[in-house]
Amino acid sequence: MLRIHFTSEDLVRTRISTTWGPLGETFFGLMTLQQPNAGAMFGGWRRRANHESVAPAHPASELFREAALDLFTVTGQAESVDAGLEALRAASADHLQAELVSAVESRARYWDRTTPWAGTAWGDPAHDREDRRELVDFLADFHRVAVAPYWPRIEARLRAEHTGHARTFAEHGVEAMLAGLPPGFRWRSPVLEIGRGPVVGDVKLDGRGLLLVPSAFCRTRAMTYNSLVDDQSPVILFMPVVRTVSDAAALLTVPGSGTLKRLVALLGRTRAHALDAIGHGPCTTGQLAERLAASPATASEHATVLREAGLIATTRHGSAVLHALTPLGEALLNGESTPSGRGV
Repeated sequence: MLRIHFTSEDLVRTRISTTWGPLGETFFGLMTLQQPNAGAMFGGWRRRANHESVAPAHPASELFREAALDLFTVTGQAESVDAGLEALRAASADHLQAELVSAVESRARYWDRTTPWAGTAWGDPAHDREDRRELVDFLADFHRVAVAPYWPRIEARLRAEHTGHARTFAEHGVEAMLAGLPPGFRWRSPVLEIGRGPVVGDVKLDGRGLLLVPSAFCRTRAMTYNSLVDDQSPVILFMPVVRTVSDAAALLTVPGSGTLKRLVALLGRTRAHALDAIGHGPCTTGQLAERLAASPATASEHATVLREAGLIATTRHGSAVLHALTPLGEALLNGESTPSGRGV
């Protein structure tokens, strides 16, 4: 269990972001790819990523094993993968070297105290220009295969998660938001506990506050990230939005090109697009209206029809309602004949 200790100043400075961006998900994707216990939820995605990317054979993959390396604070939040990779190219050698050294120490402290970490043997991306270029190219290749095909759905899901928590924050305050975090997070003022079992770490925010960031591929042991070159920046805590096999299927399955056309014939154009829009991630009626470029009343009407047909489920999240696909809706959208509990 990880415990994060807040002061009143930390609570004032705590906020929630929408996403770290596609490159941040790429970092977590590489971590998840190497976790043997992620197979149930991410099995199909891992098989595709292992088959189509160079990650399994590339020594740079070891840099991301067990979440030890923090490139999140090196690149910062980036709306596009190109912006994130450019930030990595331009990062100072001192910052990247400090994170590499910290990663080695973290792995020795929390995981394996005897086996040398491959990250100490592969090149020198902090100081060697060619090694830095190779790392950037490696990340770009993995992103193209493992994240880019799913990014529209992932981004929509992350935005929906952010909207729900931000609404609670706005209406009831920061402590209510912390108390309403997903299973595995427990707010016991003034401490946020993550996970169960013995305490493996105590983090004191020391007035910097906490930045919560939803993530699709975050499946690692709970840990925080903070910049080694800016002691005033907030501590970062990623929280997973994929909690069930259905969550993973909704995000990491790309419908066949002919599926939407068949849905239009079956449901009608607007309702087919409404189902597809909800398939990009749970959303409120207002968000559904935005995705359809329709009025809230029209979006609500179509959501009602889809719900009555058993294709979506609607649940209350604070003062708003969220629409999400049911297993039947996922099967129909993905071109399957029957709902399935298989991992993706």
